[in-house]
Amino acid sequence: MGLPLMPWQQYAADVALEVDADGRFAYQQVIVTVPRQSGKTTLFGAVMVHRAAIVPRAHVWFTQQTQKDAVDYLQNTLSPQLSNFGPDVVHFRRMAGSEHVRWNASGGLVRPFPPNPAGLHGKTSDLVVIDEAWVHDIVRGPALAQAIVPTMATKPNAQTWHLSTAGDAGSTWWLGIVEQGRAAARQGRTDGTCYVDYGCPESLDPCAPESWPLFHPAYGRTIHHQSMQAALDMLGPDEFARAYGNRWTSSTSRTVPLDAWLRCQCVDVPAPERGRLALAFDVAVDRTAAAVCAAFVPAAQCSSGADGAASTICVELADSRPGVAWLPERIRELVDRWGPVAVGYDAAGPALDIADVLERTGVVLQPLKAAEYATACAGMLDAIVSEPPGVQVRPHHDLDAAAAAAGQRSLGDRWAFSRRSSGGNIAPLTAATCARWAWQHQPAQPGPFRVF
Repeated sequence: MGLPLMPWQQYAADVALEVDADGRFAYQQVIVTVPRQSGKTTLFGAVMVHRAAIVPRAHVWFTQQTQKDAVDYLQNTLSPQLSNFGPDVVHFRRMAGSEHVRWNASGGLVRPFPPNPAGLHGKTSDLVVIDEAWVHDIVRGPALAQAIVPTMATKPNAQTWHLSTAGDAGSTWWLGIVEQGRAAARQGRTDGTCYVDYGCPESLDPCAPESWPLFHPAYGRTIHHQSMQAALDMLGPDEFARAYGNRWTSSTSRTVPLDAWLRCQCVDVPAPERGRLALAFDVAVDRTAAAVCAAFVPAAQCSSGADGAASTICVELADSRPGVAWLPERIRELVDRWGPVAVGYDAAGPALDIADVLERTGVVLQPLKAAEYATACAGMLDAIVSEPPGVQVRPHHDLDAAAAAAGQRSLGDRWAFSRRSSGGNIAPLTAATCARWAWQHQPAQPGPFRVF
C-alpha cells in the first residue's frame, strides 16, 4: 500500500495478530486506544486489507461515527491507497448502498456498515472494525456489540477490533470496553482480549510541549510541534488532553470511581470455604446476560461473631454468561457444592422469574426489597471508595466492565445502581452488591441442641 507502519503500529499488529499452535488468532477482541493523529486509521486499514486478501471469501466489515463517514473513508482514503494494485487484483464498487472493495484472487470483501443493530443483520463476518468507538452512547454501543456477535457464530477465527481516542461524559460504553482491556492487561492475559494503549500518563502534563515526544506515538513522524500547538490553542487544555493526550478527563463521570475500584482489586483473594459464603444472582435488563457472585470473609480474617462483620468482605464473580436459561441450574450446582449461608437477589429487578424457578425446586432465597437494595448499593459504594477499601474484589474483566458502565437511579431520597441508565450489562456488579448484603444479613445459625 506504500504506507510503512510506524513502530507503534507494527508492534500493535505483531501482538494483535498473534496465532496459537493451531494457526488461529490468539485474540478474538482487540482494543486500541491512542491519541488523535496517531495513525490508527492506517493501522486498521492495513488489517482489513490483510484479512480480505488472505482469507478465502472473507467478509470484512467496518463502521465509524456514521455510515456516511465509513463510506467516505472507503471511497476517499482506502480506495486510493489500493490503486497501485490494479484492476486485475482489486475491484472497487462505488454504487450507493453496496460500496465495497473485493480482492479478485481470494474473493474477500471490505464493506462499510451503518452503526446500528440492523447494520449486520443476516450477515457473517471474519473481521469487524468499530472506529471512533467513543461516539456511541449507552444505547447504541451495547446494541451494536450485540449485533456483531451472531455474525461470527460460524467463523471460529473471527476478530472484533475497537479503536478510539478517550471519550467524554457520554462515552460510558467505550469506557467499559477500555476497562475490560485494562483488566485483561493487569491479569497478563495472552489470549481472548488484546489491549493497546498509548497516551499521556499522570506523571506528565499533556499540554507541555516537552511532554509530547514522550507520549504521542506519532510525534516527529506524521505530526509535529506546530500541529500540536495549533490543536492546543484551538481546543483548550481539557479537550486537548482528551484528544491528543488520550486522557480521560474529569468530565467523564463514573458512579464507581476508577482509582477506588482499582484499589479494591486483590489477586490473592483466597478461595472461600464451604458453608462460609453467600451467593447472589442478577440478570441484565434486556436479558442478554446474567451473573452469579459470591461474598465471604476468609477464615483467617474472621473476627469473633458468626458473620465476621469487622473483617473485609471479599467478592468474586462465580459465573457470567450470555442469556439467562443457564442460570437456575448453575445456581443449584453452586448451592449443592458450596452450601451458602444465603442466596440473595434484587426482588424488584429482572430476575424474578429465575427466583421463582429456584424456589419451586427447593432453593431457599433471601430477596432484597427496594429499600434493602438501595442500602446494599450505598454500602457497596462506600466500601469501594473508603481508604483502606472495605471490600476486596477478585479481578475479572466482566466485573471491571460492569463497574465502569454502572449508572444510578433515584429511589425516593436514596439511590441504587440502575440497569437501564448504565452503559452496558451491570449484572456482575449488582450480583456482587447483593451477595455482600446477603453475607452481612445472613440468617442466624441455630445453636447446639440442649434439653433443659
